Amino acid sequence: MGAGKTAVGRRVATRLGRPFTDADRAIEERAGMPIPEIFSRRGELWFRRTEETVIRELLAGDPAVLALGGGALESARTRDLVGRTADVVWLRASIQVAWARVKDSDRPLASDPDRFARRAAAREENYRAVADLEVDADAPADEVAARVAAWVQRGAAEMSR
Repeated sequence: MGAGKTAVGRRVATRLGRPFTDADRAIEERAGMPIPEIFSRRGELWFRRTEETVIRELLAGDPAVLALGGGALESARTRDLVGRTADVVWLRASIQVAWARVKDSDRPLASDPDRFARRAAAREENYRAVADLEVDADAPADEVAARVAAWVQRGAAEMSR
């Protein structure tokens, strides 16, 4: 949360000429309500189960850039699926930068800085387990997107040889 997944993902998709999807927006569309309302009305468990289903469906489609929610990889099934079927980039933002980006938002899991930091630290192992590339996401979104797009393009060029 606060790493810039949506901002960077959109820019990477544009650079690569691929569609972009934010998994959280897809979940909101399916539920017919924003995430804070999903959490308050249906709970985090419902959200996480729906998230697994939506991600599975999105990964079954044509190549695209997909931004996963910060907690998506807490699911072992989602980690396994993503690790097997996608090139995974971990946008690693410092806690200070990530908190500054989300502290004034309506995100249900960004209400307390200490809890936010503990949650981020607890998620790192899952991110590291599936990441094919780790990128410092404290930089401006355009710089981060340029690094990610270049990495994807290098991989595509190597595969076509």
